[in-house]
Order: sequence, then structure tokens, then C-alpha cells
Amino acid sequence: MGNRSNEQYVLLTDYDINSPYSEAYHTLFANIRLNWDSTSNQQHTLLLITPTAHTEQAAAVANVAIASAQSGMPTLLVDADLRTPGLQQRFGLVKGPGLSDLLAEDSISPQKIPNYLQSTFVPGLHVLGAGTSPAEGALLLLSAKLEEVVNSICQYSATSETQPGVVIFHSSPVLAGADASLIAALVEQTFLSIIVGHTTRAQAKQAQEQLERAHARLAGIIMLNA
Repeated sequence: MGNRSNEQYVLLTDYDINSPYSEAYHTLFANIRLNWDSTSNQQHTLLLITPTAHTEQAAAVANVAIASAQSGMPTLLVDADLRTPGLQQRFGLVKGPGLSDLLAEDSISPQKIPNYLQSTFVPGLHVLGAGTSPAEGALLLLSAKLEEVVNSICQYSATSETQPGVVIFHSSPVLAGADASLIAALVEQTFLSIIVGHTTRAQAKQAQEQLERAHARLAGIIMLNA
């Protein structure tokens, strides 16, 4: 604990399982699962995003992933925020090859996914970091190869685990560019996070409209305290 950065102290694992903080995230994930078909044998995919940038969003995504893994679901957390990545740091992981490097591959397949994954201190939770390639080039490749990446990740997860799991995406804010909308169009569920005291009504409305234009399956709104 002594070597952790201040950013890492917001992780769910730093709190007692019965604390209000922990219970809030476990309840949130339980509510997310209520929307899933319990008879489905497919991997579930979801995206949590904010209209504009805020550090609380990365913490929220990390904590939902931890709650997922602690519930017994194999969980893969993807840092698709190629503009300002940071999920690896939050888990104390060394920055290494990740999504941007995978996008640079000539071809993408499920067999290549494990080369870019990192295990975390949370059993059942793996991270695909943002990677080491320059963000500008990776963002150009994102639109062309994103569907291939998502499909390969889901196929890998389905064949490497004994039960269906969940792939959780973290991306740059909706209003920062097209990244979030591209991902939202491909995942099963998208949740828009509103930061109390930070997100304006106009920003929330604009983000919702942008997601709707991308034909995202907007499953709900999450209220987060700054």
C-alpha cells in the first residue's frame, strides 16, 4: 500500500467489502447485470463514458471491473482512451504493449490478444492497456480496425474462460472525438456517467445525442460525485 499513488487509493480493493463505497459499486454492477439475458452463453461487452474529461471516470470504470471480477465473472478491462490513458497506472502495472500496439498489427486474431494482456492483483481481472504506440497513429487505426479488435477480444475471452465473462471498455469522453461513439456502436451496453457538479446539462444532452446518432445502445445514466 505504501508505494501506491494517490490515484490508486480510489480503487474498490482499498475499502472494506461492507463499506458504503464498496456496496455502491457492487450494487451498480448488479444492476448492470439485470439487463443481461441470463440464458445467454455469450461474452458481455459494455462501455462507461463521460461527456467531458474527469479523473473520477477512470476510477469508476476500474471499480466496476473490480466488482465484476469479485462477483465471479471473468473480466477483461480495455483502456481504449488513447488520448489520456491511465488504467495501467491505477492498478500498479508497468506501461507496456497494449491496444495501440494491437491496432498496429497487420492482422488481428483472438490468438494475439493474450500477448497484450496484463494480470492484476484482483483474481479474474485482466487489463488490456492503451499501449505504447503514438496516440495519433493509433487513433487513425481505431476506426478501421476497432470492430476486428472487439470481435477478437470477445472470441479470446469466450475460449479462454470456463464461463461467459464481461469485457469492459474505457474510452476518451464522448465530446472529445469520435472514439467513444465508435466503441459504443459495437458494444452491448453503454452507460453515460454524469459527474455531479462538473457535467452540465448541455454537455449531457449533447453527449446523449451523439451516442444516439452512432446507434449506441444507451442502457442508463450513472451519477458520480466529483
